[in-house]
Amino acid sequence: MATRVALFSDIHANLPAMHIVRDHIVREKYDAVYCLGDLGGYASEPNETQELIEAMGCPAILGNYDEGVGFDRSDCGCSYIKPFDIRMSEVSFQWTRGNTSAANKLKLRAFPREIRLEAEGRRVLLCHGSPRSTVEYLFENRSDGFLRQFVSGGKDDARADIIAFGHTHVPYHRTVDGVHFINTGSVGRSKDGDSRAGYCVLSINGDQVTAEQIRLEYDVETTCQRLIAAGLPDYFAEYLRTGGAVKASEE
Repeated sequence: MATRVALFSDIHANLPAMHIVRDHIVREKYDAVYCLGDLGGYASEPNETQELIEAMGCPAILGNYDEGVGFDRSDCGCSYIKPFDIRMSEVSFQWTRGNTSAANKLKLRAFPREIRLEAEGRRVLLCHGSPRSTVEYLFENRSDGFLRQFVSGGKDDARADIIAFGHTHVPYHRTVDGVHFINTGSVGRSKDGDSRAGYCVLSINGDQVTAEQIRLEYDVETTCQRLIAAGLPDYFAEYLRTGGAVKASEE
């Protein structure tokens, strides 16, 4: 019988999206559930989102946003290039850091940077950005040569057969030299043009490893109305409505 593991990441304070994902996960009754980080940022309910995930009882790892907020860093560790994106990132980070409770910051600081487990004889590594850094992006267009750094014999051998991560908000599944690289997508701030909430189901059945991307409709407008009412930019609402496909004129 296959082992089925639910993996979700990058909720970014989007409580309505997280409610829908939580309810779906509960109904499916997976063998295990893990959160791969970035609970706050860009929307208006970081505390409520963190507390909902805590109530789920699933282990969570430290995302770059969790680290920045939890340790009161000067920024979120994001790597934006365009001035507009940098400015919006700063607005989001300062708001989130200022509106996350001291108790929740303390809990964020206790999150591990990775989780390792074994399922069906496969070594699984869960991280946020990459095996070597919380802030490194493993984009879907990274070359096989780049990903080979984390494969056996590479300079940053991850010692894993399956590496699951988030951070880019775009889901994918690739295999390089027998190692599975799985991006779980984003619950609350997708960047692939699909505004629905997303999470990933990792299934291991003997030699077969699959990653099913689950997309779920949620009340996007409720999230948008709440973040605008909290004083966050309208741009963040439009980003959610379009799944990251904002108009060039807005950038």
